[in-house]
Amino acid sequence: MKCSYCATEIAEKALICYRCGNATTAPRIKPPTEGSLFDRPRRSRGPLIIVIVIVVLALLAAAWILGGHGFSSAAAPDGALRRLAQAAGDAPALARLFRAS
Repeated sequence: MKCSYCATEIAEKALICYRCGNATTAPRIKPPTEGSLFDRPRRSRGPLIIVIVIVVLALLAAAWILGGHGFSSAAAPDGALRRLAQAAGDAPALARLFRAS
């Protein structure tokens, strides 16, 4: 058998030509005409972020309730909410919140 692209003599059962690298038979499955096979649409990260925030808030609430928050009864709700709001955007403040309990 001869390669249809470069006319090199190749084996009868060869799938590609060893000289030019072209396929000797037509592909069984047609590749997509547009786009790449490796481009995947990305999933939204919104739900993941929401779940992480809910878990962190649940852990903070559990630590505050079960760990004896150490605040006076009059200042507990306001102080806890203020510290929780500070810790939500600041990792060192979050660490201080756990040490203060």
